Amino acid sequence: MTQASRQNRPLPTTFAALATSLTLAAGALSVAAEVPAVDRLNAVDPGLDFTRADRAYVSMDQQYSRVGTELSLDQVRQVAVGQTRAELLTVLGRPIGQHQNGAWEFQLALPFLQDDQLICQYMVFFDGDDLLERAVWRRPQCADLVTGGVN
Repeated sequence: MTQASRQNRPLPTTFAALATSLTLAAGALSVAAEVPAVDRLNAVDPGLDFTRADRAYVSMDQQYSRVGTELSLDQVRQVAVGQTRAELLTVLGRPIGQHQNGAWEFQLALPFLQDDQLICQYMVFFDGDDLLERAVWRRPQCADLVTGGVN
């Protein structure tokens, strides 16, 4: 075997290894592409400046407990990045207030178990064009109801 043929002999093996590496890398990229992006509508952050309602005494009646806009889970799932404020009002109803940063806060009564409701606080944020940019739940239970437990 000549010097030139010995130098060329490992080349197909090297090429095969390179081809295999590229195939594996492409496979890893396609798997990474299948991983969902961060859900900008169902994040959870109890540390945000959500409004608070406390019952300081057991004798305080129902007027001190939270009430929310009754919605189905399908209605809440209609919230989408890029919606206008008017579109959001149509989907969720009126917010309970607006924060200094322009975010709206909603209190939603979502169906829970058979005949019960979970009162959920939901804050939505708008971008410079006044379109919905992201939204955050105060409690993970609320996000889990809407997402089917993927949070």
